[in-house]
Amino acid sequence: MIHFTEYEIDSLIEEDLPYFDLTTDSLGIGNIDAVMTFTAREDLIVSCSEEVARILRKVGVHYVEIVSSGKSLKRGEVIVKAEGKAGSLHRAWKVCQNILEYACGIATYTNLMVKEAGSVPLFTTRKSQPGFKKIALKSVMSGGAHPHRLGLSETFLIFKNHRNLLDEKVLLKRIRELQKSSMAEKQIAVEVDSFEDALTFAKIGVCLFQLEKFPVKTLLKVVSILKENYPDIRLFATGGIKLENVKEYATAGVDGVITTAPFYYANPADIKVNIETI
Repeated sequence: MIHFTEYEIDSLIEEDLPYFDLTTDSLGIGNIDAVMTFTAREDLIVSCSEEVARILRKVGVHYVEIVSSGKSLKRGEVIVKAEGKAGSLHRAWKVCQNILEYACGIATYTNLMVKEAGSVPLFTTRKSQPGFKKIALKSVMSGGAHPHRLGLSETFLIFKNHRNLLDEKVLLKRIRELQKSSMAEKQIAVEVDSFEDALTFAKIGVCLFQLEKFPVKTLLKVVSILKENYPDIRLFATGGIKLENVKEYATAGVDGVITTAPFYYANPADIKVNIETI
């Protein structure tokens, strides 16, 4: 899945442990043998448990048992169990809880959207919270969705803000040149918000479109006409799609649905943490 470097794991720990644990150290309880459990207080999809395990081991916890990312758990089931010295467990407690709650929340919301979309693939945008990208990506993948575009270097995607800077004839000429150039291995995609725009680009061989904020009734008509005239075309619905309406868009004949909703609307999962002596 997603690779987290040792530096990134250390950075997550350092956010909550810049120097030492004042409370645990002052109480003199750091050397007590203890067990810590993270338990689901609701049905959820697990994500980032592997990163939590790495954090726990980094701070000196000697035994960790986890449920793998992507697994479905019922309320009351244990996600992570760790045994070690109380000082080590307390150093990892909150950072691990935060990661699990946010990651499992996104994974669970994503999974609900995936189920609503049925056989139509669900993709998520790159609009995750700053600094949260890898956790967000792993979470949507744990929930059964796919990253749509990982960054500017990955794919050609022409937006209205690109088109605003060029005369249409010049733009169409440059697209034709790109299609014949050494970059031809990378498919060109265009985001459009009208049937007329989609038709303009389809006529010069663009085969991949993001249909931005089309009402579902309009989307049905546009998809039907475009696919009838351009059989190889691939159409993705995007803009304003969330759990409540994803099924409507997924049944409009599109090849995929693109959403930001898991990053904006997923509530953190409710996870109980308990530390006690062995």
